[in-house]
Amino acid sequence: MRIQFLGTAAAEGIPAVFCACDVCRKVRRIGGRDVRSRCQTLIDDCLLIDFGPDTYHHCLTYGVDLSKVRDAIVTHVHEDHFYPTELGNLRRPFAVTPEGVPNFRIWGSCDVGSLTESIFANPRIRGEFREVKPFQPNSIAGFSVTALKATHGTENPYVYLIEKDGKCLLYAHDSGIFPDETWDYLAGLKLHIDMISFDCTGGTEDDLDYASHMCLGRNIRCRERLQRMGLVDDETRCFVNHFSHNGKDVLWEDLEPQARAAGFEVTYDGLVTEI
Repeated sequence: MRIQFLGTAAAEGIPAVFCACDVCRKVRRIGGRDVRSRCQTLIDDCLLIDFGPDTYHHCLTYGVDLSKVRDAIVTHVHEDHFYPTELGNLRRPFAVTPEGVPNFRIWGSCDVGSLTESIFANPRIRGEFREVKPFQPNSIAGFSVTALKATHGTENPYVYLIEKDGKCLLYAHDSGIFPDETWDYLAGLKLHIDMISFDCTGGTEDDLDYASHMCLGRNIRCRERLQRMGLVDDETRCFVNHFSHNGKDVLWEDLEPQARAAGFEVTYDGLVTEI
């Protein structure tokens, strides 16, 4: 399974467009891995995770040809993860695709469907919505994809278990500590999670005063709980992802050594890895 992190920031990006904080001013000056666009990931060049406002930028920057990608799963409806206006460009003549090519499919909760209904009602738009219900595996682009309930500020936010060829990825954005229903479901599974991408919006904080995101301390505690369940072991690669300029120690020079010491790898825009 090939995982390409196209964007690795929270809603505002880093540097945030209107921001003059110390982090954003420094990132504008130094560039490099500290420049982060909004969170989006591509798996095996055929399964897109989230469809946010930086999708076009990611396609140009990393050579992603969306005419060859037919499926996108959406975590939740916040606009940094789902920007449905862009789907209007699926219609002719904005998009000219060969006959017989399947529609571009958006998969997600009923919340996502409500935002696509009027768009996909246009017969010129070659797209469609497929609803995903929690804890029910779906066959998508050759993967088994299972939505798990997340803790976040929308009606039906999801994180995803993604499985293929004996490998398993837990993609955990955006979410705080998982709700009890998700922990109960995970406790009943008999599988090995090969890789986790954790929400780390709070940076190296030990805890946060809000429930909807994580930080390094929460990541550590979630990993420990998954280890006790037997789903995670020393071979599991754990990444931290989805950073905010408001988080603690989010600059690479501060973040990477602390994350590595805790057993985590740090994502950056364009990172490609395999499990």
